[in-house]
Amino acid sequence: MTATLDLTLTPNRSLGRDQARWLVGGIGAIFFLGGLRFLALGAWPILPFMAADLVLLWWAFRANTAAGRGHERLVLAGDALTLSRVSAHGVERRWGFEAYWTRVQVEETPLGDAHVWLAARGRRVRVGSFLSAPERREIGVVIASALANYRAGSPSTSSMT
Repeated sequence: MTATLDLTLTPNRSLGRDQARWLVGGIGAIFFLGGLRFLALGAWPILPFMAADLVLLWWAFRANTAAGRGHERLVLAGDALTLSRVSAHGVERRWGFEAYWTRVQVEETPLGDAHVWLAARGRRVRVGSFLSAPERREIGVVIASALANYRAGSPSTSSMT
């Protein structure tokens, strides 16, 4: 059976691994030159703080790259809508919904943010929390459209005898 909707949502990342290495290396080179200047001026106590700054910058980029490995996948196939969420550490969690009864709820916040929820039978699961607000709105429309197309093609329970 073919899927009518198959979306993979991934977090946005501004730099790849190689670009982050170049950036940290460039900043390290600048710090090294600045450190030589401070050393020549006799201000050597500044050097450990510069090294700590560089190590923290490297750690931050490493954590950012690791967080980018997480993703979500939405699949609408047959009568089921499945949401799979894989964390940055590779732990997978799944939610299954009956496609006919599932609704997409887009909640707008007073500050202009938007949250997308899949809701069915008293249960709600948030989708795409790592995306920007415009991307979440767009994803909400795509999911709602796929569910509407599914409902239009499936037999209504009121017409069954």
